Amino acid sequence: MQLVTNITKYLILAVLSSYLLTTWYADETLVMNLTPANYSEGSVYDTEESVWDTLSREFSLDNRAQSAQVQAEIRKLLADQDRFYNILKAASPYIYFIHKQTKARGLPAEIALIPIIESEFNPNDKSKVGATGLWQLMSQTAHELGVKVKSGYDGRRNVIASTRAALAYFNDLGKYFNGNWYLAIAAYNCGQVRVKSAIRKTGTDSFWNLPLPKETKYYVPKLLAVAAIVKNPEKYGVELPPISNKPYFTELKVKEAVSLSQVSKSSGVSMETLSKLNPDYTHGSTPKAEINTLLVPIEKASTVKAQLGV
Repeated sequence: MQLVTNITKYLILAVLSSYLLTTWYADETLVMNLTPANYSEGSVYDTEESVWDTLSREFSLDNRAQSAQVQAEIRKLLADQDRFYNILKAASPYIYFIHKQTKARGLPAEIALIPIIESEFNPNDKSKVGATGLWQLMSQTAHELGVKVKSGYDGRRNVIASTRAALAYFNDLGKYFNGNWYLAIAAYNCGQVRVKSAIRKTGTDSFWNLPLPKETKYYVPKLLAVAAIVKNPEKYGVELPPISNKPYFTELKVKEAVSLSQVSKSSGVSMETLSKLNPDYTHGSTPKAEINTLLVPIEKASTVKAQLGV
């Protein structure tokens, strides 16, 4: 009798376990089916983990944090922690996308931090010589990389177009310098011809011993300094802004001219947010007679689509 009772208990437990597993998988399937299509930019993500945790775990370069050059740049960043915090916070709409694009190309994860050095993650940033956008692309470079710049539209300000162009350039630089990423990063700043010329003059391919422009000699150590702090903020007493490891925006196709202000009024998405995501439309609206893309926060995508009828 005791044996029969035990068997019965086991059977009941087995049925319950099967039911719970079935329910759990059904819920998981439902969640996956409800996920917006554009989440494919990142595919698998962890909403509980900070993007900085995910990013820093994939750093692959020696940040040379104990070297005099990198230590000097770390001290500069720590001297104004509020400013550094705000720069990192400004990365919020873009950093997840940039990291995933970097990873997809097999580039060092540190490359995703380049906009900190170039533009402080301000897509409207423009240098004295005309370099524009998060990645500070010049018009000629943008043209060579397939980024459109025309009246009413500047693709250098578009996070998707500029990131893909800049990373394609980094990919070429990495190959050109045979995987020496210090040289590749330096070349992004001052040009591969100048770096190659310095190598020929000195007979060394060590970035740290090359006679390069002053700005470039600071450029690489500064990137490594940022990476060192992001990887170990507690060590430096730095607080990183909380940015979830998940997509922030999605891309909608629009066939007619669309005013950003009208989208804001009809959807409830602030003009500040729309402007941060769509600074490429320099007149505040998409061009007429073209199929354009509009970037909107993922949680507002269905509302904007309904309002625009797309």
